[in-house]
Amino acid sequence: MDDLALPRRIRSLRHRSRLTLAQVADLTGFTKSYLSMVERGKKSPPIATLSKIAQALSVEMSVFFPKARIENGLVIGRKKDRRSIVQDGSQFGYRYQAIASSTGQPKRMEAFITAFSPRRRGGETFVHGGEEFFYVLEGKIRFLYGEQEILLNEGDCIYFDSSTPHRGEAASKKIARALAVMYTP
Repeated sequence: MDDLALPRRIRSLRHRSRLTLAQVADLTGFTKSYLSMVERGKKSPPIATLSKIAQALSVEMSVFFPKARIENGLVIGRKKDRRSIVQDGSQFGYRYQAIASSTGQPKRMEAFITAFSPRRRGGETFVHGGEEFFYVLEGKIRFLYGEQEILLNEGDCIYFDSSTPHRGEAASKKIARALAVMYTP
């Protein structure tokens, strides 16, 4: 996926939905200016932002990502076919790849591999409807949930209501990776 494929896809879906930037801004709570920068590839949206944009456009989040194959009702996502979605992940402290995305059948869950940069600490928290499951594949992650701070080591996991402000960040000088699964009602 080239760096502008996601922004072009968002703009195309907005036009197809016959919505203005102002209308999408009202539906998502983001500013018109921010959404315009996302559509022009000047800002890379985090996963939570894409979730809100998808809801505003009445589409599944999977429409934003490279498609996995569907075989006999199974969605098969091959490692060789995955692409990083956010190239400048340092803006939020992480990059992510969608895995097993498909628009061939209705889905309520999306799975991502996230990579947290050790150079980024602090920043905005994310809030969106639904639930998330987070499993640490590699490294250590400091997970902020509401007022709580939880240290997650490799092999640890956390399941939570994503309507509470949350974020993850590397807790050491090495990149940390996690499997994140989002459920959107």
